[in-house]
Amino acid sequence: MDNEKKLNLLGLIIKIVFAVPALILSFIVMTSGVTGDSDETAKQGLMDSVSFSGAINISIWATVIAIFLVILFFALTLASRPKEGIKSIAGIIISFVLFFVLYFIGTNDTIESLNVVGDIVASKATMNFVHAGIWTAIIGMIVCSLIAMLMGFIMKFIKN
Repeated sequence: MDNEKKLNLLGLIIKIVFAVPALILSFIVMTSGVTGDSDETAKQGLMDSVSFSGAINISIWATVIAIFLVILFFALTLASRPKEGIKSIAGIIISFVLFFVLYFIGTNDTIESLNVVGDIVASKATMNFVHAGIWTAIIGMIVCSLIAMLMGFIMKFIKN
């Protein structure tokens, strides 16, 4: 069996083992009708249910496995291709620094300026955190898009 078929089979197994049960259990939780405004017995009943516990446990396991795989990926990349591994780690560090610079700069937004209706409460730190995350993602997408476009032009000129 060639590598592509093995990877496709592995992807299918991962989908069946993790994604399908997680989606089914999460769907059951979301359609239970229990909200933050429900009485305490309904909320407690939902939290004690098999579907809620299953959805939480699958989410925790998926997160732990993903973290392990990311660390393994970086370790293998550093061992096999140190230059690319260092570039990847440098990109994460730059994103981390950018996020915290934006977080400490903060935002001028308030609950009132955002026209939030209802009894939604968010602290200044929460708004700063979300603001920094959104701007970090936007800046990352813009930089990656510019690099992708410029690399196309550069490669075109190098070939000619």
